[in-house]
Amino acid sequence: MHHLLRRYGCGAALALALFGGPGVAQDAALRPTPDYFAAAIFDMSMAQALARSCAAISVDPVRSGQRAEALLEDLSEDGFDTSAPQEQMDNPEGAIEVLQLEFVARYDLDTPGEEQVCEVARAEMSEASGIGQLLVEVPG
Repeated sequence: MHHLLRRYGCGAALALALFGGPGVAQDAALRPTPDYFAAAIFDMSMAQALARSCAAISVDPVRSGQRAEALLEDLSEDGFDTSAPQEQMDNPEGAIEVLQLEFVARYDLDTPGEEQVCEVARAEMSEASGIGQLLVEVPG
């Protein structure tokens, strides 16, 4: 699974892509990264990684868009400027890495083949996890 994470770059890279690039805030009073932010970024990036590695699975663009909108609403309610929240919070990379390591440990996979990735994706879908809710089986 580490191979999967490295191959498709989860976490902070997606966070930065979603919110407009790296922040250059030098303010010592940055707010802690909200847990829901790290979880949403991890879920969205892992769903994409699973879908890219399993031809039978795809990311549901409607649900993914809804999750991104909900994330922006949560950030706004917590007082973050949603045009550049990364400039107002600590780097989320550490929090996302913890979620990645937990995911890898949960499935005990190091370098999975496509069928193993598909099994993981289907397990997440059947559990209706944050990742699984973003995935859909591709008819084929």
